[in-house]
Amino acid sequence: MVSEQNGFILREPGAKSREVIKRDVNALSPSYTRSYGFTIDHGKGSELWDVDGSRYIDFAAGIAVLSTGHSHPRVVEAIIEQAQQYLHIGGTDFFCPKPVELAEQLQRLVPIHNTAPSDKLVYFANSGTESVEAALKLARYQEGRSHIIAFYGGFHGRTMGSLSLTASKSKQREGYPYIPGGVTHIPYPARNQCEEGAGGWCDAVGYIEKFVLKKVPPSEIAAIIVEPIQGEGGYLVPQDDFFSSLRAFCDKHGILIIADEIQSGVGRSGKFCAMEHWDVAADIVCLAKGLGSGMPIGAIVASKEVMGHWTPGTHASTFGGNPVSCAAALATIGVIEDEGLLDHVTELGDYTMKRLHAFMKDHPALHRVDGKGFMIGLDFYGSNGEPSPAIRDAIVNQCYLDGLITLGCGSYGIRFAPPLVLTKELLDEGLSILEHAIAQVEEDMW
Repeated sequence: MVSEQNGFILREPGAKSREVIKRDVNALSPSYTRSYGFTIDHGKGSELWDVDGSRYIDFAAGIAVLSTGHSHPRVVEAIIEQAQQYLHIGGTDFFCPKPVELAEQLQRLVPIHNTAPSDKLVYFANSGTESVEAALKLARYQEGRSHIIAFYGGFHGRTMGSLSLTASKSKQREGYPYIPGGVTHIPYPARNQCEEGAGGWCDAVGYIEKFVLKKVPPSEIAAIIVEPIQGEGGYLVPQDDFFSSLRAFCDKHGILIIADEIQSGVGRSGKFCAMEHWDVAADIVCLAKGLGSGMPIGAIVASKEVMGHWTPGTHASTFGGNPVSCAAALATIGVIEDEGLLDHVTELGDYTMKRLHAFMKDHPALHRVDGKGFMIGLDFYGSNGEPSPAIRDAIVNQCYLDGLITLGCGSYGIRFAPPLVLTKELLDEGLSILEHAIAQVEEDMW
């Protein structure tokens, strides 16, 4: 049975969910973007249960956050152990072992262009948008360089500085008249759009040289910020030669590359950082989401040459590098490495791509499947051959009713972004639910 509460569909039985939703809409901001009535009670690994006792498989991981799954014992133990010692000290004013330990791990794991591990520095924030804000300030902390190039379809956060870079949905910028300037957006060279001739500009560097440099001299460009795989914009993978040509262009003109690895990093693509797939390294890397397995933490990593220009007071954060969040992040890295999750994600990601491509043969609504590891996008079209947000939304809702948690991306896509610990058994069960949902919606709407 299906019911509704305050406009959100509910999977029955849903009495307790209805009560929580009723209270929620009377107490919390209407700016949140819930699409159906899932109301969590608890989770374990890649499975969830709502407050009414219904079970679900998780293909969303809390917006690509829960890299080690729900309540991984090792992460929970690390959180408890640190919380019993102390919760907070303020790493901007005092010294604390946990942020140091985590920074040393990120020095080792995060590639930075032409930089040895010992020559990297780390700044800690509380979220992805704060990481982008820090990267934006750091990049502009260069004399004479203030302009930033970003990409259409990119999502970098909703605070005013990061919002100046975001261009994935107009709703995110609508109604805010004082968004900072000094940013030029250009088309993202998504390989599917280039292959289909759908109006994508495939040579991003050529676009910069042909158009952007007519407005802004390269000597005034501080950085180019890019998601190695676009997240909110649709889980889009770039052209294979994009990063090598971008690196060469930036090296020629002394421009920094900021890699927004907030959604694609920490193993989601099968590499610790997604840019590693193209053997190219950025100058500043932004991390968050999966780093803390659900605890709020963000970070930027850069060379001493770049971050070393900052002096005490130029940027800081009261809660950045919170010891409990750092303990969770250290445990997360330990789980990823000790459980071989990068290889696991690569293997099951390839398997998932094969199954999803097989779906395309039987389901005409499924138009595109592309991605890397556990970061795969699925686009849905209508019978008229046009992208269909309505079909996508109906499939997301049907998945929920059938016991699978998914999230949309772009205007007509669904993201496959499960916990990195997802087992093959749960993967197969979830993919079967997804195919059933696609078939059901095609029967109703195709």
